[in-house]
Amino acid sequence: MDNIGERIGELIESLGIKKVRFAERLKIDQSYVTQLTSGKRNPSERTISDICREFNVREEWLRNGSGEMFLDFTEDEFSKAAATLSNDAFVRSLIVEYWKLDEDSKRLFRDFIHRLSDNMRRQE
Repeated sequence: MDNIGERIGELIESLGIKKVRFAERLKIDQSYVTQLTSGKRNPSERTISDICREFNVREEWLRNGSGEMFLDFTEDEFSKAAATLSNDAFVRSLIVEYWKLDEDSKRLFRDFIHRLSDNMRRQE
């Protein structure tokens, strides 16, 4: 990634959300997000700070692309974040355990879920 706008676009994609949701969480206009991701504008210092805080992004990665995208969570922080996503204890545990996996393990898990889903659809 050569510029901060591309990294913001990568972040949005990684989060699996739409630009409008990203903008809502930062309390900014969607058009501003589009301008950022297209490289037409650079984010303000406040926007950089808000992105890092709201999405647990490493500022060094956002600014220059070095290191990992996300800050490391403690298990308690994982649990708190998962609680905002679901009221189901099993789902929360699944989310927390998934976040702890390394990238190769996450890929294997996703592949497993896709195969399971495909098999279930064939049985219906």
